[in-house]
Amino acid sequence: MLINIFKKNYPLQLLLLVIVPLVLWIPAFVNPPEVFQTKFDMPLYELVYETTFQFQRMATICSFVLVFLQALAFNYLMTSNHLCQKTTFFPAFVYILLMSCNVQTMTFSSILFSNLFLIVALHFFFKCSDKKEGIDEIFQSSFCLAVASLFYAPAIFFIFWMWGGLIVYKLYKWRSWSMSILGLLTPFLLLCVFYYLKDIPIAQELFKNAESWVKIDFNFLNIPVQVVYTALLVLYLIPALFNTISSRANRIIEYRKKSGVLVTMFIVSLIPFFLSKTQENMSFLFAIPFSFFLCNLFMNHNKEKHADRFLLIFVLCCIAKVYIDI
Repeated sequence: MLINIFKKNYPLQLLLLVIVPLVLWIPAFVNPPEVFQTKFDMPLYELVYETTFQFQRMATICSFVLVFLQALAFNYLMTSNHLCQKTTFFPAFVYILLMSCNVQTMTFSSILFSNLFLIVALHFFFKCSDKKEGIDEIFQSSFCLAVASLFYAPAIFFIFWMWGGLIVYKLYKWRSWSMSILGLLTPFLLLCVFYYLKDIPIAQELFKNAESWVKIDFNFLNIPVQVVYTALLVLYLIPALFNTISSRANRIIEYRKKSGVLVTMFIVSLIPFFLSKTQENMSFLFAIPFSFFLCNLFMNHNKEKHADRFLLIFVLCCIAKVYIDI
């Protein structure tokens, strides 16, 4: 039933897209969590934190709106690039589920803002797929990656995703690669100039928590519901990833290129995932490519009844996790 709704029934899709997120976020609206902090927070997010940490309810409401808008932007990105059918909101629905899995993170967080700029970076990178060099789009995409990393430090690793994407697009000219580096460095150079004019120690501000970045923390697995949720993500990820990769051979070149970019993005996202000390919002780190994989898995499943059951289990698990964590 759910799958059929996301394939054919446009009004009901919009209704589900509103009701399910509200159900997930009710506990946070009633009892707003503290504004989220991690050791990977960078200057741009620290500025957000300093101005909003006292306004918890406002931060939660704004975060809900931001997640919803990100989901719609991501959905538009998928449909406009022919990665899913144009009449569905299923990518947005899955993205919201992955971004609404823990009450403690239903507020401002550095990854939340980082994901916003990653979606914009993906938009620009998709645009360069049909161009001979795509110099402007590559610069804009890597610039957005740098801004994302100025909110959440591990986002810097997504430059490897971009370089992998250049290989997928077969853009081997030195100008494309050098432009990706220039775009990445530009925001940092601007920030360094600002710190210099303000007489602020640059290294101290940017790398003050660097010694703790390499420590891998699996303490989140001590929470039983988190173990179930993590296991479910893995169980869904394996067939979803396999389905996406195996189906590429029968698709048009544009689809093969752009789906390859998303596969590369997921692989690179595992680096910040294992480095992260903020496992409460672990699914944020790969929400963008994973939403695409799940969309492929559920929407193209041969047996719709089975797909419906699997999707319902996933939705109920997300809701249960939120309410058990209260």
